[in-house]
Amino acid sequence: MRHVVAPASTANLGPAFDSAAAALELWNELVVEESPHALSVEIEGEGAAELPRDASHLSLRAFALFAPVAGYRFTFVNRIPLERGLGSSAAAIALGVVAGNAVAGNDATPAALLTHAVELEGHADNVAAALFGGVCISWRANGEARAARIATELPLASIVAVPPSRTNTAASRNGLPATVTHEDAAANAAHAALLGAAIVAGDASLLSAALHDRLHERYRAAASPLFHELQLRPPDGALGVTLSGSGPSVVVWATHDRSATVATSLQSSLPDDTRVLQLRVAQEGARLV
Repeated sequence: MRHVVAPASTANLGPAFDSAAAALELWNELVVEESPHALSVEIEGEGAAELPRDASHLSLRAFALFAPVAGYRFTFVNRIPLERGLGSSAAAIALGVVAGNAVAGNDATPAALLTHAVELEGHADNVAAALFGGVCISWRANGEARAARIATELPLASIVAVPPSRTNTAASRNGLPATVTHEDAAANAAHAALLGAAIVAGDASLLSAALHDRLHERYRAAASPLFHELQLRPPDGALGVTLSGSGPSVVVWATHDRSATVATSLQSSLPDDTRVLQLRVAQEGARLV
């Protein structure tokens, strides 16, 4: 038997489009056991009524990069909401590559697993955080995905508002402009550099100053009315508001000592069907337990 866990993640962190993400303490689980049947898939929790129960399941496709899925029973416990900008696909891939790697008898590092994971994910930001844990930066070098874990924590606390609506990442990406102005590019480069400096230095005031984007958030705001609302009227104590991935979930940032108060204020101002989650940075990535 192999028991694997993988965390949620929030990508972009404002200006670091397609390049930064933090793993979050919200975990999906997978148990892989030998089975007398050709293939068995059981799913509990988020997506249980809609995710496939055959080899087309994203985790099984990732597992199949290392070992055949026939002859195994896959049991999932999903806690990460689907299509909400919290890295559910990245977590599914991370579960599959870690489990497949273990069943195949390999001992690949997260960096080696990242190469396989990106075959399915397409870009490395969320899946890097899911595999490495902590706060990660990803990039491409000579056509290959690379990533580095740059911190184990963030100097501000993340309070995530999760609405009931969904966002299709591919559709959201297709809605972004092919070109941007030099002014917008320069502004984003400055804020992305400031973001990295703030994270490494552990400086809350610098991080608050960095959380401004001009590459993607403004174009995705129409599909995420919650983001637009919270940008206009953030709760008292908020030091920044960012779209989580492509949305529609929104991250409200606050100092760690005020996070509970901000979360309570946020929950009281939102509809009952919008969940508010205080999620710390996950110190570890996908792993066997």
